[in-house]
Amino acid sequence: MVRFAETPLGRNPTQIDYADYREVDGVKMPFRWTLSRPNGRFTIQLADVKTNVPVDDARFVKPAEPAK
Repeated sequence: MVRFAETPLGRNPTQIDYADYREVDGVKMPFRWTLSRPNGRFTIQLADVKTNVPVDDARFVKPAEPAK
């Protein structure tokens, strides 16, 4: 996939290559993503993927104001 972001310096492309597809709950999911940008690239490697995991509502609470 190639995406472009508008920046003050012009259009900035990002290419994402997906690899190492494995079946998770009956769906093929990529376990390795390689992101390439004009300034370099990096790889994200997943060890485990879980689907439909419940997320505690407390994770979505707005953080308290920092002490002044």
